[in-house]
Amino acid sequence: MAVILNQANLTYTYGTTTETVASNIAETEWNAALTAEKRALEDAYREDATLTYLISLKNSGAAAIENLVISDDLGAYTPAGGAAPVTPLTFAGNAVLYIDGTFSETLTPTPSQSGVQFLIPSIPAGADALLIYQAAVNGFAPLEAGSEIVNTATVGENEPLTVSATVPVADYADVSIEKAMGPNPITGGGQMTVTFVIENRGNTEATGLVLTDDFPIALTDLTVTVNGAPLSDFTFENSRFTMPVGGAVTLSVPAATFTQDETGAVSVTPGVLTVVLSGTV
Repeated sequence: MAVILNQANLTYTYGTTTETVASNIAETEWNAALTAEKRALEDAYREDATLTYLISLKNSGAAAIENLVISDDLGAYTPAGGAAPVTPLTFAGNAVLYIDGTFSETLTPTPSQSGVQFLIPSIPAGADALLIYQAAVNGFAPLEAGSEIVNTATVGENEPLTVSATVPVADYADVSIEKAMGPNPITGGGQMTVTFVIENRGNTEATGLVLTDDFPIALTDLTVTVNGAPLSDFTFENSRFTMPVGGAVTLSVPAATFTQDETGAVSVTPGVLTVVLSGTV
């Protein structure tokens, strides 16, 4: 809705004199036949997430709107040092269209230079339409804390409307653990080494780690190091290894670091914590 202000000017003559007089300023409200809003269902994104977008359309006019084109830029932006824009989102699957709350049809977008385009065949006079579609976060999405994806769509081709939705990156830890034992094979009385490599691909430090492992065999003379430093805050009872246990030591895995090259590709270097346990079989 917009406010229209308008003033008229009147020119007249009498004899050899010309005069101009201005009218009052008239005011009225103008309601566009088509209005649009866009939002995302998700509050935040992370690596490999899928986002759901909704574009709400209202036809307030007395006639149907035919062949409405909606162009979505899939979050396009130009990375620092880059020469061309990249898209941090990849369209995922078909889109669905609802008219006045009732399923209408499935829409398949076409690729465009700026992302993808949807074609809505018709929105009846006075009707509400809802376009729902999903996009997957890809390798061009910024993942560093404080980043965001701004996804913009233009609705219509003549005097198009512009709508957008901004989704920030989540503050998250994404931890995995890999275990290795050696030597292989191991014989009784020999020395066994168990290595735990703990990685964090998230942008936030993972804290309060507690590592447990149930061994099928008993171990004696245990030693433990964390990132090469000896650690004595552990137990090995009934073949269960637990660390830490005393509360004096807290373990954490640092956040990953993220690098974006001039092509826009984002690489992830995980934060790492390495635990090495050695004992006699």
